Amino acid sequence: MTDKTEQVKATVDLMGVEAQLMKTYDTLDAFIEKSEKELADAKSISTETKNAVEKLAEKSVELGDKITELEQKQATRFDEEPAAETIGERLVKSDVYSRAMEAQSGTHRLELKTTIANDYSLGMAQPLVAGDRLNMVWHEPNRPLRIRDVLPSGRTSSNVVWFPKENVFTNNAGHQTAGSPTVQTDETALSESAITFTNDSEQVCTIGHFIPCSLQALSDSDFLTSYVNNRLLYGLAFKVETELLNGTGLVGTIAGINATANCTAYAQADSPNSYSRAVDYIRDARRQAEQLNYQPSVVILNPKNWSDIELTTETGGMYVWSSPSGLLPPTIWGMRVVVSNSQTAGTFTVMDPQVFQVFDRQAAAVEIAYQNSTDFQNLAATIRCYERLAFVCYSASGTIKGTGI
Repeated sequence: MTDKTEQVKATVDLMGVEAQLMKTYDTLDAFIEKSEKELADAKSISTETKNAVEKLAEKSVELGDKITELEQKQATRFDEEPAAETIGERLVKSDVYSRAMEAQSGTHRLELKTTIANDYSLGMAQPLVAGDRLNMVWHEPNRPLRIRDVLPSGRTSSNVVWFPKENVFTNNAGHQTAGSPTVQTDETALSESAITFTNDSEQVCTIGHFIPCSLQALSDSDFLTSYVNNRLLYGLAFKVETELLNGTGLVGTIAGINATANCTAYAQADSPNSYSRAVDYIRDARRQAEQLNYQPSVVILNPKNWSDIELTTETGGMYVWSSPSGLLPPTIWGMRVVVSNSQTAGTFTVMDPQVFQVFDRQAAAVEIAYQNSTDFQNLAATIRCYERLAFVCYSASGTIKGTGI
């Protein structure tokens, strides 16, 4: 016999005993009324009536004990929960029963109520309670995207961005003097300087992705469209950020800030000092760019490396680079710190943002179509998201990249 069959049988037995108890209670009630009538007529209760009342009371206790036994068996078999107080126990223990036995007269009634409760043993399949489904989808947090925020931007209407660059500037500016000894004169020719130029260019790249989806899903879930749109846009922005920092520059792709052609390797050998701390490396990298007349204002660090710097303490235990209660944006050596998981741990990039520029050919857009491949036949749709942009580096000397911090 299965557990479910045993449970049903026990429930049926329990209901039968409870019915007998209720019938006994009704009979007891009738004898109590009879005893009242006898008291009213003969001023006494017959021995027969007293014996009947006592027997019915004993039977009520027996039935109550039987109900208790059945309920305890159920509890032990299924949830091992303590047995609830039975109807018989409630009857015998009640003040109503006590008053009836003492008074030997009058009508006394015990009100019995049936309690409806959830069956938590069923787990999620509770028949009386409907689940509350949230109209949303939870996902892991998005990566904060900060690289593009520090880069100058512009627009282009072409698929390639051409930009002239100064190749050589020969600066011969001087005083208007002549003769020996040298004297100032208005008719002497000024010194001649020279400038040569070269052309450079960057292709506009297309970055995007798509998701196929059934029309039924789009129609039946009112939030699915906006959710997919937002995730596609985030995925696109995530890829663009990664490329802006670490793109390799292969055909059709972006050459990022850390690409070999777009930055200069940190060279501690240019300094007369030898450094070993991350903050020293970063300051010396700033010196390297400043010696070439650039003004670096941004340093890009991995969260792990910035955390190590912030947790640096002096001998007395005071924090050197930050305050636990500080609310100001992170800075180091007067430069804004961009903390990004796109940066490889152990790598630092000190840069003058003005040597870069992002050109938007087409801003990020989300589009939906119903005629892709077999979409029309299959009641499906294709949602795509893409953008077109070019990333220009005017000079590699304004960015210093180092490792080993």
